[in-house]
Amino acid sequence: MRHAVNSSSVSSANSSHSTEPATDSSSELNSEGGLSLAALIPNAKFFAASDVVFSEIADDVRSAQPGELVVYPIGDQEPTAFIAAALARGAAGILTEQILPCPLPQCVVGDVDMAVAGLNAKRLNRPDRRLLTIGVFGSAGKTTTALMVSQLLRNLGLRTSYQTDLGDCDGVVQSTACESVPAGGALVQWLGDCCDAGTKTAVIELSEQDAKHGRYDSIEFDLLVITGTPRDDDDFGPSGLQCVLDRMSSSGVVVVSADSPGVLRSVRDYGANAFTYGVRHAADVTAKLIEQECGMSTLLMTNESVTAAMETPLCGAAMASNHAAAAAVGILLNQPLQEVVEHLGKLREIPGRMQVLSSFECADVIIDSANSPEQIGAALRAARSMKQPGGRLWCVMAIDPSGDPAELALAGGHLERFADKPIVTCGAESKDLFLTGSHAVLDGVKDCALLRLVANDRRAIQWAIREASARDTILWIGGIRQDGAKQERQRVAQVTRWIHTCKDEIAAENNRQNTASGDTAATNDNPMILSMFKK
Repeated sequence: MRHAVNSSSVSSANSSHSTEPATDSSSELNSEGGLSLAALIPNAKFFAASDVVFSEIADDVRSAQPGELVVYPIGDQEPTAFIAAALARGAAGILTEQILPCPLPQCVVGDVDMAVAGLNAKRLNRPDRRLLTIGVFGSAGKTTTALMVSQLLRNLGLRTSYQTDLGDCDGVVQSTACESVPAGGALVQWLGDCCDAGTKTAVIELSEQDAKHGRYDSIEFDLLVITGTPRDDDDFGPSGLQCVLDRMSSSGVVVVSADSPGVLRSVRDYGANAFTYGVRHAADVTAKLIEQECGMSTLLMTNESVTAAMETPLCGAAMASNHAAAAAVGILLNQPLQEVVEHLGKLREIPGRMQVLSSFECADVIIDSANSPEQIGAALRAARSMKQPGGRLWCVMAIDPSGDPAELALAGGHLERFADKPIVTCGAESKDLFLTGSHAVLDGVKDCALLRLVANDRRAIQWAIREASARDTILWIGGIRQDGAKQERQRVAQVTRWIHTCKDEIAAENNRQNTASGDTAATNDNPMILSMFKK
């Protein structure tokens, strides 16, 4: 089913996409005007009272106001201090997973976070049903695709909110939080804030672990975009893909890659409405990479009998697939393909996602946050296709030495296959484990002498810049992913500073050498010869 959205009128995106009616929060109000916990959680067990009537859910027991419900997750705080703070602040009751030695009324549930998510969903009148809710799930390209979809929706005239690894927006204010992308009760509360801000759509980057733990069970998705190739784990229980498919609304649509036949088959076997995109296989929306030169890619985007050309600095087959996925969302919203392509082309750079730092005097440097073998392979393929004719591909791979040895070995195999000058390094905080991690990388390499090991990421990238010629291309992989958007952006900025500092030092050294050799300033009769043409 397609969801029609007109740029001149966004009222259709504000409607519920579910056949179930929204919860009437008035039924949970008691005679005193407070919220009844027994009505909100009918099957919960209460102690020291038959119900808890509260005004709001406190963010923290230390800042709770009289009459608010406080939440005690096991292990987060010392119970005695928590109880003392709850009594002192005049809390109405405690939501917990175990009985506490406290005279306050207590509601005991199996999982506090899931209970809070359900509470927020009911008391906020199901905010997910008042928005066009789009989830982005997969093994690679989630952040990029989510930002592309958000850019597209905003350019279509829809006030759009989003949650990604690189930041979030409630439709009004953009921010980079120190915490990872929220799930459970925090995510439902954020959706409620988005509704209050007048948002029409919400784009959420989904985590496989959170999906498996049921932290999206209080949210229904109208669109689900699947990127990369999510694979089933060896553990018991449903996969992350099955869990997010369970959260689709009855009229929802799954945007899935035709280049991943196993994932497409799983979606169709589930019985979900599928809309396909692809780069290598026939699909509802296809993106064909026509040309890639000088840091720019030219794509031909096709839907049915309509084809539109697109130029973007986001290069590589993986980026082309992400563009196709975002374009599929635009097509599902009944937007002309030409307008969709035009809007997607306005997104010129994403921090840490094939981010290109170009210069004439030194080699171009590409920064990518890839950390899984699938992502590393895609980044190396893209970088190899972007290098200049006759140039070499250098790769500085910052590893996590404590990572899975099997995945490190796979990453080493990709590094040997695609890079002309591979370098393995790590952050200063992981230096003690670097030898163990590098041995795991070498397990996937046939010619171990090909790799250079440098136990300092800053020295590794600066050495590569100094040794590479101006025709070469240097790819920085890994060492970017952090626990929060703010930390990840700071890490990207730090690596960028290292690169610019090294290039500035090289430029200053070249100027001193030119001055010492008697070179005069460039004029029409005596033009400057760049170093890339001197070699």
